[in-house]
Amino acid sequence: MMSDERKTKMELLKRQSRRKHLVKEMNFLNLKEEPFFNIEDNDLFCKNVFSLLNTRGNKVQLQGDSYKEHIRISIQLLNDTINAIEVIPKQGRLLFFREKEIEAVLVNVNEVFNHLNKLMGLTKFSIGYGDFIIVGEDFNFGLCIERAEYFYEVSVWGLP
Repeated sequence: MMSDERKTKMELLKRQSRRKHLVKEMNFLNLKEEPFFNIEDNDLFCKNVFSLLNTRGNKVQLQGDSYKEHIRISIQLLNDTINAIEVIPKQGRLLFFREKEIEAVLVNVNEVFNHLNKLMGLTKFSIGYGDFIIVGEDFNFGLCIERAEYFYEVSVWGLP
C-alpha cells in the first residue's frame, strides 16, 4: 500500500504533467515563464472566483432551445462584448476546466480575444463542458459565462 506522502507526491507529479500538456496545447499564445499559481494558490483563486460570481447581480441570462444554441448565443455575445471594449486589460487569468481540477492560467487578454475560437475548444466551452471565465488577478475585471441547467449566465465588469 502506498503511503499518503507518496500518493500526494504522485498526484502532484501528475498535475504538473497535466499542466505541461496544457501549456503545449496553448502554444499559439505567448505565455509567461510561469503561467500557473502554485497549487494551493490556484485552488484558492478559483474558489474566490466562484464566490465572487455567486454574489454578483446583474447577470444576463441567455437561453436557447438546446445547449448548442446556448453556446452559439454565448460566443456571439462574447464577440460583441469584446468588440465594444475600449481598453483591453493587459493580462488576466483564464480558467481551464479539467477532469480533476480547474487551472487559472495567466494570459495576455488581447491574445485570448484574438484566439477566441481556438480557446473555446481548449477551455471545453464549445462542447458544453466548462464555463468561460477570464478575470483580473485582483478581480478588477471579469468576463464570465457560466452554465446553468436551463440557461447560461453572463457576467461582465470592469471593462470600459
